[in-house]
Amino acid sequence: MTSVREFLIIYGGYENNTGEECNEIWSYNTIRGEWKRHKKPIGIKDTCISSSICSDGKLVYIFGGEGFNDGYQQTNSILSFDITNATWDIVYPHTTDYDLNTPPPMCENLFLYHKRSLYVLGGFHDNLYHDKIYKFCLKSSTWSLIEQNGLKPSFVHQIYGTVYKNQ
Repeated sequence: MTSVREFLIIYGGYENNTGEECNEIWSYNTIRGEWKRHKKPIGIKDTCISSSICSDGKLVYIFGGEGFNDGYQQTNSILSFDITNATWDIVYPHTTDYDLNTPPPMCENLFLYHKRSLYVLGGFHDNLYHDKIYKFCLKSSTWSLIEQNGLKPSFVHQIYGTVYKNQ
């Protein structure tokens, strides 16, 4: 869950009884007390289960996740959703051609916006939990692996966090 102005935003998951993937964003207007569903374009898929979500105050960003509709697949794409205009954009497309500076397709990570960059911490890929931190610069559309010094926390399973006092 994340928030943009007066909206609380939730994304993804699946329906427990049917297993149907919930490929949509829901926004809750805290002023009017109303829910609204925003369907995702058909071409954007494989992101709705165990993906990560954050916002910059205007746009909602979604990273990674997995899907089962066409067989199991994880993604490393970044999507954005403009809550004001109800428009979707692919910020970074899914790729299987990743390197040391680019995160692999994965899920169950922490995803944060900070100072015009998006950060991915941890994640599950290829039956392993990863302890890396990746930074995606929105200005240059490039990934980089962030060096970590000293004792590191264990990034196992879904992790949670936030930016506090711009740090």
